[in-house]
Amino acid sequence: MKHILKGEQFNKVEVEKIFALASKMEKEVESGKVNERLKGKIVASVFFEPSTRTRLSFETSALRLGARVISAENAAENSSSHKGETIEDTFKMLASYADIIVMRHKEIFMAERGAKVSRSPVVNAGDGYNEHPSQGLLDLYTIKKELKKINNLKIAFVGDLLYSRTLHSLVPLLNLYNKNKFYFVSPKELKIGDDFRKRFKELKVDFEEVNDLNKVIKEVDVVYMTRVQKERFKKESDYNKVKDSFVFSKEHLKLMKKDAIIMHPLPRINEIPAEIDLDPRAIYFKQAKNGLYIRMAILCHVLDK
Repeated sequence: MKHILKGEQFNKVEVEKIFALASKMEKEVESGKVNERLKGKIVASVFFEPSTRTRLSFETSALRLGARVISAENAAENSSSHKGETIEDTFKMLASYADIIVMRHKEIFMAERGAKVSRSPVVNAGDGYNEHPSQGLLDLYTIKKELKKINNLKIAFVGDLLYSRTLHSLVPLLNLYNKNKFYFVSPKELKIGDDFRKRFKELKVDFEEVNDLNKVIKEVDVVYMTRVQKERFKKESDYNKVKDSFVFSKEHLKLMKKDAIIMHPLPRINEIPAEIDLDPRAIYFKQAKNGLYIRMAILCHVLDK
């Protein structure tokens, strides 16, 4: 059974297979002639944490592919977990209703716990600050489309790196390809956690931690901005100390390479002003749109369709 739980689980062959499917899906969607490969299947979309892009793109993907969707948008309040049901029991029940389960949870490792007992494939749509593999795949797909390569790149991840599940999934995927160098740009309060620092070293990731985007912006191919995630802080005062630490400005645009790109998993708050959207190097809305094609490919890949 295929579960999609973390970025590190993939090899290059699997990535390229998913990308080929995504490219095919993109062409079908653009032509208006999508093959209903999942007709007769049911996708459970269960989100214990708010989402716009991930939830709706997975549900749209399922519908475009001919599947039906059962959905719990606010599962923390509107499912039996509110009564104290364990995640294991929840997954056992979901697997009896659906052919595939897409789940987001505010706590780490919940998707893995569910996958251990589920009779249906599980897709981790984000578990706390841990992982977000479908986002990692759509980001990699976007980089390949925009830069025509996914090797020999310099990538700056900027902002909240302590809680960035996107970074945790994308870095191992990019590390599959040769000579990629990473700059982790953050205030000291939001540096990558020791657990992921250790993991990246074990994976032989070439990374450097810096505290000033200006030190690296002239040489990077990708500036990947992240939101300071208020929901991860226990105290609002701690959030307020760092929320404005890194804001992308017009001055940064002047320093960037002409063929570099600016990415963001969205939603954004104040870290990228709307005026930056007018620059052709700002591709975060294209990035979000690519999520539909990748998630269509993921559903087909998991169900061998």
